[in-house]
Amino acid sequence: MCEGEARGLGGATVTDNGLAWIGEHWYSSAIAKDGMRADISLTAVRGVDPVDFVVRLGADRAMAERPPLFKDFDRLSVDPGDSVAMFGRGGEWTYVLEVERSTWHLILLDRLGQDALVGPGEELVCLDRFLHEHPWVCYVDAAGELSSGEPGDSLLATVVPPEDRRGAFAALDLHMRRAGAVRDAFPGCDDPGDEDEELAKRLFAAVGEHLGLSLPRREVELGLLPAVRLPSPV
Repeated sequence: MCEGEARGLGGATVTDNGLAWIGEHWYSSAIAKDGMRADISLTAVRGVDPVDFVVRLGADRAMAERPPLFKDFDRLSVDPGDSVAMFGRGGEWTYVLEVERSTWHLILLDRLGQDALVGPGEELVCLDRFLHEHPWVCYVDAAGELSSGEPGDSLLATVVPPEDRRGAFAALDLHMRRAGAVRDAFPGCDDPGDEDEELAKRLFAAVGEHLGLSLPRREVELGLLPAVRLPSPV
């Protein structure tokens, strides 16, 4: 049991927030036959057409324009290093969901830059499960500035503090603190083994509220969203 775990932003239950349910299973290895339930990596970008964004990530445009549902995608035919992603739009945000790691993050690492991935004035958030390394949180604001860290880290208290000319990092950091998603604001758990999962749940809740983004849990878990293959950049 974690102190205050049933309460989220604005006094609502954490599980009622738009993204908190992803955090509930981030570390659980929960199995979904046709869709995704655990180890989900989320990439969300504001103001970009969903097809255009997955094409930036390497998808074939013709396939992305007429995609199958994730549950119907022949995932066994995809090379092991590639990803089969669900994608869609929620309000102003295009989102891409992958299991175990984010293609956006891999491309960023491979190219050592973000110009080809995030255009001028675009805003991006990535919550990467990154199974083979530490999970990762990244925010690129509309000015092209980037702040990143691990779950529980502040976006402002980094080794090289971001310039944050638009105040975007401070705004998300405030949501994270109010949700107890930053370690120095985290209320703690009776069992230390529960802390990573609780931090993830609070992090996803804070990001969902800050972005105004809610994902359809049933459709994700049952694989009822469009899917596309994203080739590995590495």
